[in-house]
Amino acid sequence: MTVNIREEEFFQNPYPYYAEIRRAGEPLWLPHEQDSTSQGVWLFAHYADALAIFKNNLTISKHIRTVRPSTIQHPFDLHLLHRDGADHLRLRRMIAEFFSLKAIAQLEPIIQQQTDYLIDALIDNFADQQSFDFITEFCDPLPVFVIAHMFGVPQNDMQKVRRWSLILGDSFDSLLVKHTNLDERRTALNEFISYVQYLIQTKRDQPDDSMLSYLLEREGQQLISSEELIGMSLFILFAGHETTINLLGSGASLLLSHPEQWALLQAQPELLPSAIEEMLRFESPEQRTSFRITSEDTEISGFTIPAGQQIGVFIGSANRDPAVFERAEEFDIRRQHNPHLAFGIGIHHCLGKTLSRAEAKIAFATLLKRCPGLVLAESSFTWRKNSFLRSLEKLSVSFA
Repeated sequence: MTVNIREEEFFQNPYPYYAEIRRAGEPLWLPHEQDSTSQGVWLFAHYADALAIFKNNLTISKHIRTVRPSTIQHPFDLHLLHRDGADHLRLRRMIAEFFSLKAIAQLEPIIQQQTDYLIDALIDNFADQQSFDFITEFCDPLPVFVIAHMFGVPQNDMQKVRRWSLILGDSFDSLLVKHTNLDERRTALNEFISYVQYLIQTKRDQPDDSMLSYLLEREGQQLISSEELIGMSLFILFAGHETTINLLGSGASLLLSHPEQWALLQAQPELLPSAIEEMLRFESPEQRTSFRITSEDTEISGFTIPAGQQIGVFIGSANRDPAVFERAEEFDIRRQHNPHLAFGIGIHHCLGKTLSRAEAKIAFATLLKRCPGLVLAESSFTWRKNSFLRSLEKLSVSFA
């Protein structure tokens, strides 16, 4: 296959490339330079392929240490998404109650309060301005605040966490990795680990009702190891804000660049749940799956992947597969049949999906009510150069 996803245009608009890969009828081989023994990754683009991979727990593994050289293993290898079987379930169940419907319902007033605070600031600071960056002023700070509140991180420290997360998010991308990038990644990861170790010690000395203090209790009961505790902390702080920021940014850009949809949502706010699902489908916050490797020879749609090969799914492609979605390239907040895979399926589906949906629902409901005149100040967007995460560098808007 000759599809070149290393081109700059791919990062700005990957969807024509996805369509070409789907038409080719075989996975795309992407060589990479990563901290693993695998030389590259096989990437699948069809919805049916995604289902097969997500549901296969027998011959497809997520245990990253099976291919990580022993000299460069670190605690980030040991969070729940890099584990299989009983270890994955143990870690997942340990924090599941914090992401339950009941827990998120109790959190919603805090999310609403912070949303109102941020919108108050937008109106006070930018009502008379020609434009402002909606990503910086709203999309970034809301999920960052929420995960800091849940996990027990001082709000002033979250800008450091955000910076480390951006570096790590870029360095995981096989399209971007170079030796200098790996060096930057190792530095950021070491700094992040050191900070988490400091935070853990702080909570040991002064426990509270945060998720981290809860995990420390489980460590004391020998239900989680010290290294797993660090790995889970890193993962929760990273994953707990990144994709929701992307959802808020791309969702706002979609509504404002489709004024008829924005007007429809204002006229029928009861469409907001389906609008959020369409945002998740049309501009999936996570475009590509995290680490997976075949533990045995594995056949996917007639293509055999030998044992020991890394594989992945283009989620952004699966969510626009015309075999599943009518008018797949149209953004329609009234879409009824929408079995998108933005949060995955199977045992590794996104644990934070209820939280992400709640943040988006509160954010957009409040914007509809308080900022109905919000409009784009620039018609073109620049997307961050990353094939894993679909996020805007900037979104210039103004109050009409």
